[in-house]
Amino acid sequence: MLIYRYNINNLSCSDADEWFRSMSAERQAEVMRLVSNKKRMAKIAADRICRNAISGFCGIVPEEIVFTKNSFGKPFAENLPVHFSISHSGDMVVCAVSDKEIGIDIEKIKPYNLRAAEKFAAPSELDYISSCENGFFEIWTLKEAYFKCIGTGLGADIKNVSFEVNPSGIICSENGFELSFQSQESGYICSVCQRIT
Repeated sequence: MLIYRYNINNLSCSDADEWFRSMSAERQAEVMRLVSNKKRMAKIAADRICRNAISGFCGIVPEEIVFTKNSFGKPFAENLPVHFSISHSGDMVVCAVSDKEIGIDIEKIKPYNLRAAEKFAAPSELDYISSCENGFFEIWTLKEAYFKCIGTGLGADIKNVSFEVNPSGIICSENGFELSFQSQESGYICSVCQRIT
């Protein structure tokens, strides 16, 4: 497993133009539909970081990579022996690549309403969220990473999968997954989930 990170504040206009031109027409259209310039830059950077990560992992030219999506909208690289996941929040873009199914999520820490946690957290997770400074974002990113890993995206079953965070590691209620927090720039929480069976 390899993790790549990029701060979009480092993205120059010339690089953004070049990276945009290297995207598929479909992805270019997705970028152009975004109103916020910051979100456009994040989408462009995410595509390039992902291409570079897959290129390094598979030993091919980034422009040769063709992205498609499964029925749930999860992207994958056509005809390549690699799994990947991307996420962006605030100024940060992250990408994880592996030979196993993988999911990654990053969130910028910001004020939140504890009641919002009731929509996605199991009772045991609510206790953790209430007692841990960044518990809300830790549990949220773990959920996102897990559902990205299995390829379905978040759904009605979000509370059916739970996580226990303790000093010895992270335990998932579902067997066969390895989870971790990735060190990030201050003010962000990043979680990774990888299938191990």
